Amino acid sequence: MPSVNTRAFFSKTGRAKYISHLDLSTVMIRAMKRTKLPIWQTEGFNPRTYVTFMLPLSLGQEGEHEAMDFRLTEDVPYDEVRDRLNAALPPDIRVLEITVPKDKNTDITAARYRIELPEEFCSSGGAEKLRELCGREQINVEKRTKKGSIVVDLKPLMTDVEMNGNVLSLTLPAGNSFNINPALLFEAYAAEYGEPIRRLRIVRTNIYSGNREFE
Repeated sequence: MPSVNTRAFFSKTGRAKYISHLDLSTVMIRAMKRTKLPIWQTEGFNPRTYVTFMLPLSLGQEGEHEAMDFRLTEDVPYDEVRDRLNAALPPDIRVLEITVPKDKNTDITAARYRIELPEEFCSSGGAEKLRELCGREQINVEKRTKKGSIVVDLKPLMTDVEMNGNVLSLTLPAGNSFNINPALLFEAYAAEYGEPIRRLRIVRTNIYSGNREFE
């Protein structure tokens, strides 16, 4: 049976930030089954729903424009697909748009983040320290990988850094081959000043392919 590649852009915010990537996949697949949409399944002895997420979020972080791919075996208006999925999903996971994929997951190069700092952190001078840290020529921090730990200089990797009040926005490398978690910046802050920052709100606002939005 022929199938059509389909891409959903969705948000994962609020309480949904505590849903792990594996659990998010389960939530999406169960929602798809409840919608009775003609979702393509793998063939063989144990058929399963085909869903691929472009760039998994770290647990505790939110996403405003995430992407996942699946396949439809029949033509269904995209607005209908969106609405039927939203009716079956929990309120903190919302499908924003259904479209035809243009980019591959390997085309992802960067992600934009908005980081909301606690008011007490800013009022006690933490915002100025963070601004000073971001202005340094080097920001070395230990990055843990599957093969061990390496020291990474975050400074050349951080672009379009903006700080307005208690909100820090920046763009970092992202993708399957090299990905920088914004939490590393705050690990560097804690190591430098001996003050871990608690109750950060980290939101991934967009994903990029080169110098444009991922499509």
